[in-house]
Amino acid sequence: MELAALLEKKKETILNEWFEQVIHTYAPDSASFYQNQKDAFANPVGSTTKQSLARLFTLLINSNDPDAAQQESPADVIDPLVRIRAVQNFTPSRAVGFVFLLKPIIRNHYKRHRKKIALEALLDLESRIDMLALTGFDVFMGCREKIYSLKTNTERDKIYKAFARAGLIKEVAADEPNPKFV
Repeated sequence: MELAALLEKKKETILNEWFEQVIHTYAPDSASFYQNQKDAFANPVGSTTKQSLARLFTLLINSNDPDAAQQESPADVIDPLVRIRAVQNFTPSRAVGFVFLLKPIIRNHYKRHRKKIALEALLDLESRIDMLALTGFDVFMGCREKIYSLKTNTERDKIYKAFARAGLIKEVAADEPNPKFV
């Protein structure tokens, strides 16, 4: 038996276990809501988490398959989930650490079939999980840079407007030459 075939067969169970663990990285009351509220509109975080984990899992188990058409990049697949966690002020390690929660789940399922599946296949999958986490970190940092840029621009605009109201800023007409400083 091949590891990808085993994981595909156990996909639903693995995804449920992974979702459960990811949801429990949130505060208990939030985790309970995300887990129990099934309406995607009332619970966009839970819905996005579940969908993203399914897409990530499919990407991971099919990444060595030459016949599988890879339409999505790992960054595109992990982006929605990491973006949510970046906005929610998770630390970088907690924002991306959910990726590593998949390793023990897969190892647990692998243990039952280790005589039939080569250890190299498991190690290869774990390396892909590590690379996915690094990609997630890059996405997280891009999101945080965007957040800080937006905050900086907002504060700059507030200060400019306050100075303008106080009469401390003089608008320069477009046809006036810029003053030269000596």
